[in-house]
Amino acid sequence: MAFETVARLEQIPPGKTLRVVVADRAVLLANVGGTIYAVDDLCTHEDASLSLGCLKGELISCTLHGSRFSVRTGEPQEPPATEPLRTYPVRVRAGIIEIDLAS
Repeated sequence: MAFETVARLEQIPPGKTLRVVVADRAVLLANVGGTIYAVDDLCTHEDASLSLGCLKGELISCTLHGSRFSVRTGEPQEPPATEPLRTYPVRVRAGIIEIDLAS
């Protein structure tokens, strides 16, 4: 695994998200109850940025057409999206968030 540093834990309070760009890929980081998840930032329905949406629990909503996705699994929970988001392994060490884009 090739983990890359993407943010500091203090940048994402619980219940919040942060968009980062790593190797030309937009990734959404989400803090759900102190656990950090990483998924592709673009909605699989119309390529809208999910970082503009609202995180409620583990579900992030797309502001364009209302699709909702689990940031834990990437699976769509509300239409019109039917394809899951890509998820990435995350680790936090000494307050530094790292993700593995290659997995």
